[in-house]
Amino acid sequence: MNKLIRKTIDYKKMFILLTIIMLYSFNCIANELSENEIFQNTDIVKWLKYDQAIAKSKIENVPALIYFYSDNCGWCRRLENETFTNQEIVKIMNEDFAIVKINSNSTEYVNVDTNKITERQLSMDIFQVRANPTIWFLDSDEKRITALPGFVESPDFINVLKYIKDGYYKKYDWPEYMENIVGKQ
Repeated sequence: MNKLIRKTIDYKKMFILLTIIMLYSFNCIANELSENEIFQNTDIVKWLKYDQAIAKSKIENVPALIYFYSDNCGWCRRLENETFTNQEIVKIMNEDFAIVKINSNSTEYVNVDTNKITERQLSMDIFQVRANPTIWFLDSDEKRITALPGFVESPDFINVLKYIKDGYYKKYDWPEYMENIVGKQ
């Protein structure tokens, strides 16, 4: 009986020790995840809903950027994984644009003015997107500035964002901007 009591006490000690080790490990992992999330949250594009982006564009007088994608689009994944992770691009998009991400194949509803339409209808019928990825830029009055179809490398996309956000599109066409503004920097 004495041996049984000692074994039980030893098992209890072992259980308590293992519980403490596990709790400490979980706490360390949780702290590490929290620190990583803090850094990652500043490094990601903060997408809005369509109606929120349009409202932000109007209120803050910034252009809207509407990113049309589809789940099965390899070029979309590349744009998201390479271009949309560039820190300068993330900063410009989050600070100087009202940004929204629309799935061209989705039947989820978005609010457009006082109507509800699907993301697919917004893509196909309203913006006439025929290939993904496509990015549409709108001014703060919802007037279409331009569409940018296809994958764009980070350095080129930075130039496009600056062209739109700084209003150069009002004075220069793209080749003139690249030659007269970007070429002289």
